Amino acid sequence: MQKNDNAHSLRLAESLKNNHCPALAEQLENQYPLSKSATIEKKFEWARQASALLEANLAEEEIIKVRKECRCNDGKSIAKKLLKYLNRAESIESFVKEFNQNESFASLEYISNHKLIFCYPECYCPCVKRVPGTVSRTWCYCTLGNAEGIFREVFQKDVRVTLEESIKTGAKRCAMVVEW
Repeated sequence: MQKNDNAHSLRLAESLKNNHCPALAEQLENQYPLSKSATIEKKFEWARQASALLEANLAEEEIIKVRKECRCNDGKSIAKKLLKYLNRAESIESFVKEFNQNESFASLEYISNHKLIFCYPECYCPCVKRVPGTVSRTWCYCTLGNAEGIFREVFQKDVRVTLEESIKTGAKRCAMVVEW
């Protein structure tokens, strides 16, 4: 029997348990185990299977809640970069402009003084980024948790983040609307 010790699988199972879905967590662990040593192709296929399992058993709002908890990091290092520009800026608009002039790992689009679009020019997900092909939008909802963590730290306020588009669902970029 294959070991289920990959951090992504463990995080997803834990999130399911935290969100009152222990039976679904057990099903994920038993039917779709993922080991630390899994190849990039195996991780990609696992991500597709895990997404299908969530979609077959949960409403979209529940999926979003579960996936948001599966973020790979707390976002503090990215928040620190963003804060550097925000603290020097006279406005949200100038913050966006300054950030975009100096960074290439992400970009911002100004919408209003309480709303912007946060974009990644490439997929950064270690489970799916190196394998050609698309995945379900379900898989990409984890980036909402990441962006929430980043912008909660930046603005010191609750934020609402929605996924506009993602590279692994066929778009040219990953884009999230951030409102605070």
